[in-house]
Amino acid sequence: MRHRLLLAPTLSLLLLTACADPGGIAPRDSLRAPPPLRLAAAQAPWPRADWWRGLKDAQLDRLIAQGLADNPTLHLAEARLRRAQALAGEAQAALAPQVTAGGSMVEQRFPANGVYPPPYAANIRSLDHLGLDGAYDLDLWGGDEARLRAALGEARAEAVEVQAARLDLAAAIAQSYVRLADAYDQRDLDRALLAQKRRIALLAEQRAEAGLDSAIAAREAQAAGAALEAALAADDERIALLGQQVAVLAGQSPDHGRDLTRPALRLSAAVGLPTTLSTALIGRRPDVVAQRWRVEAAEQDIKAAHAAFYPDLKLTAFVGLDSIGVGNFLVGSARDYGVGPAVTLPIFDGGRLRAALGAAAAGRDMAVDRYNAAVLAALEDVVGRLTAWQANETALAREQAATAQLEQAWRLAGLRYRQGLVNDLAVLEAEGRLTEQKRQLLAARNRRYALAVALAHALGGGYAPHPAAL
Repeated sequence: MRHRLLLAPTLSLLLLTACADPGGIAPRDSLRAPPPLRLAAAQAPWPRADWWRGLKDAQLDRLIAQGLADNPTLHLAEARLRRAQALAGEAQAALAPQVTAGGSMVEQRFPANGVYPPPYAANIRSLDHLGLDGAYDLDLWGGDEARLRAALGEARAEAVEVQAARLDLAAAIAQSYVRLADAYDQRDLDRALLAQKRRIALLAEQRAEAGLDSAIAAREAQAAGAALEAALAADDERIALLGQQVAVLAGQSPDHGRDLTRPALRLSAAVGLPTTLSTALIGRRPDVVAQRWRVEAAEQDIKAAHAAFYPDLKLTAFVGLDSIGVGNFLVGSARDYGVGPAVTLPIFDGGRLRAALGAAAAGRDMAVDRYNAAVLAALEDVVGRLTAWQANETALAREQAATAQLEQAWRLAGLRYRQGLVNDLAVLEAEGRLTEQKRQLLAARNRRYALAVALAHALGGGYAPHPAAL
């Protein structure tokens, strides 16, 4: 008892004086609040989790469902999540008592001049051990708990990254599908133009043979027809490649692209913005939420690095059997047991602990900078998509007006032809101008679909995190 009383103040003194100094090392950067946005847009709810159904295409719905089930990229994100969860389980295990069992039976020659007297000296005997060893880290400074919280933060970040991967995949499939729809539209227009150029070439040849015109117009129409035939071949190639791309994104073989039918997209509602955009977007974007969890994990890494500067106290215990010679092993006198504390004191480490704390502080600053950058990128993404949407809506309205005017001009040319005031070439030329204008109109309409997909993606695609993730 007297020895223990003497040991207590000595140990306390060591605890106070033997610790390394963590002073002067701290994070430098801070989280920034998102700036307010002043956007003129129609009010709309946040996107739904199945936002792509707003395009009203059952084939697209099936493709995205297949992709979310079978795409290897998504499986990779899920594997990263499982790994992070396993590492969190490993960190949690450090907070629980640890018990191990061990046993050995070694034939050993004891030296004649060693510590063991005869009859063991200069003879071979069996050195036997069987026992349990236990230890429990009291975690006085919270280092193990901080490491657990850091691992849980990483696991939560990976869980959100899975949602981000799902959103990215659905948006990629939808965007490729919109491009496929546009490729079909452009091929239809090229076919119509080719038929029109062929009729013009035929009429120009007839007029040249009748001496009513030169052969230049016929040659020009034939050249235009040849160029359109080349464009049609390129259209077919584009449709095939986009079909293959959509199939692969959906986790299928590229050959499945041949089985796709023509897209039939239709936007069911106008695009707008939620009223709480500037304050709620950071909790609706999975990429931003994931970065916020990584900031939390990095802050816990700092706490764990701080805890390493202080003494570590463990309770240890052992019980078992130890003997020299098998005949003495399984007897009461072979019992061996003990219990007591074990203290680890960092005294001289060559700067290792300070370097580890510095690395943790820098890692936290990096996580904060990534989060701040992700917030700004998210706001830029939304503003850019909305700006493009509004500009395209204006362009679409003008393209519709121009198409209506050229349709009227084409009808007037047909009327004048039936009255004998113009020849049939004038009608065909008016039809060609109308077809080219329809190309611009369809491009603006398909861009409307693409921008609707992009804005749904920018708004988080229906992701709704747990309140703790905000």
